[in-house]
Amino acid sequence: MNAGSGARPSRTFQVAAAVGVCCYVLAAACGMYVLAGGLSPFLQVCLWGVHGIVLALLLRRLGPTETALGAALLAVAASAAAGYVAGLAREDLTLRQRGEQVAVTVVAERLDPAEGRKGRHSHYTLERAEDGSTIPGEMETTSDLYDVGRRLTVLVDPEGEMRPRTPGQADPAVELAGAAGLMLVAVAGVGWVAWRGRRHEGGGASRPARQVPQGTREVEEREARLRELLRGEAFGNRGSWRFAEAVVEEVPREP
Repeated sequence: MNAGSGARPSRTFQVAAAVGVCCYVLAAACGMYVLAGGLSPFLQVCLWGVHGIVLALLLRRLGPTETALGAALLAVAASAAAGYVAGLAREDLTLRQRGEQVAVTVVAERLDPAEGRKGRHSHYTLERAEDGSTIPGEMETTSDLYDVGRRLTVLVDPEGEMRPRTPGQADPAVELAGAAGLMLVAVAGVGWVAWRGRRHEGGGASRPARQVPQGTREVEEREARLRELLRGEAFGNRGSWRFAEAVVEEVPREP
């Protein structure tokens, strides 16, 4: 019972530490998401690097060094990707909130220049159907979806900061699900380190208790086999124990 009660504080501490590190990962990702719009790419890379170092040090307290470094790299990469995907979702949400639905006509189309096997996006120039005025910015799609003269309903940013998009393109559900999945991967990396650390701790504590008796039995078995061989050698050589043709010990013969 004492052994069980002695193990509980360690397990409780490890679980609490893992939960705390997970909260730190989520908080750092949210903070980087908020700051991303006002920071230069160089500053963002530096902050992600500092975050990775701090995370590796925290994870080192939960598990082996190699596992902690790998999980820290995975968590930083997944968090950065989640921030990028969430940024796309933010644009969609902003366009849905302040954009206005406008009936438009496609008046021109252009394709990206061919670059090897890279996909060529299509860019469309739109005009309002009611007065023929040009919509600011080009609507972009990943494939050739519309022909010139096609009438559509799009969301237009009154401030002209975002490209016009169809209501289907401005749906943030896919991006939000992707960002949530990436953050789940980052948190799972922390749990993996905690699990490896707990397993390593349990395996290291119980291994000597199993190996000591096993080693003692092996020594006893080797000694018993050696005694049998020596008896056989003495019997076959008429009272002399020999090793490599040299007499080791003389056994007195019975009268």
